[in-house]
Amino acid sequence: MDTLTHGLSSVLLARATAPESRDAPDSRILSLRTRLTAGFLAGIFPDSDFVLRLIDGPLAYLKYHRGVTHSVLMLPLWAWLLSLLFMLLWRGRYHWKAFYAVCVMSLGIHIFGDVITSFGTMILSPFSYAKFSLPSTFIIDFWFTGIIGLALIAAWIWRRQGQQVALAGLATLALYVALQHLQAWEARDLGQEYARHQGLEQAEVHALPQPLSPFNWKIVIEQAQQYHVTYVNLQRKQVVPEPDEQAGMFARINAIYRPQDNLAWQTLPRYGEGIGQALARDVWQQEVLKDIRDFMLFPALYRIEQREQGLCAWYEDHRFILGDARNVPFRFGACRNGDSDWQLYRYQGDRIIPLSP
Repeated sequence: MDTLTHGLSSVLLARATAPESRDAPDSRILSLRTRLTAGFLAGIFPDSDFVLRLIDGPLAYLKYHRGVTHSVLMLPLWAWLLSLLFMLLWRGRYHWKAFYAVCVMSLGIHIFGDVITSFGTMILSPFSYAKFSLPSTFIIDFWFTGIIGLALIAAWIWRRQGQQVALAGLATLALYVALQHLQAWEARDLGQEYARHQGLEQAEVHALPQPLSPFNWKIVIEQAQQYHVTYVNLQRKQVVPEPDEQAGMFARINAIYRPQDNLAWQTLPRYGEGIGQALARDVWQQEVLKDIRDFMLFPALYRIEQREQGLCAWYEDHRFILGDARNVPFRFGACRNGDSDWQLYRYQGDRIIPLSP
């Protein structure tokens, strides 16, 4: 989930759980403005791990993003430290305990908002780096954010009923996520039906949430040597005509998703085709690509090519591929000259960026 949505969802939760205000000052009870501000700041705190990219480049970001700052095991400690920080920021006007519950709730709803996306969250860090995901929501979901925004605006307009309005907003948000989970099951059922009909053995079916609509899904059927991929809109009855060259980005994305009864399945090899397959498999198992293997969920060969740096094999993750768009994030590979060791690179546009020490 994007950082702004995390902050706003924390504000909504803080508003929904705000105690009744008191006329007399009380260091144990935050004012509403202070409560909402602290909720927002605590809600965006876990994404402060973006500084890893600035400190140690994209590889550290891939390894540790959504790690220790997103851990449910570390949550009580982070909440305590943030409470102390907020006590200092508000110059001792409130006791740190007044901030603690808000911080716990804000961190908790942030972690929840990330777990329901497909990126993966290390909720047991630092004791385990396993990534957990219950993918129901695209990482930038305008409907999800819109529900939160409308609820906050309504709570501000109807201030006397602000708590009830915020609670209604949270309930609506919960129903929306529940609807998305139902859509995920339906999308997986379509994939399982296709796998049975095609006689695909040892196939694992995945449904990934997509942009623009909760009814847009990408279905990935994973096998050892290949993937079967399709894009579906679970409520669409007709195929959207191919947009012309002048169409905007949203129109082009919208046209990708087809009705359930008119799906266009693609079979995509994991390691390419032809004589390069053996090389692609060999390079993928090199130690220099270990962190990339740990990160990519649906890895596939992008291309093998000869560059100034030597022979290069590039890999991408079908999790981040949208239709025929080739501007794919997180594309990595390895290159070597002759019998030298393989060196790790990131493929970004037409440039390649060295990542090996």
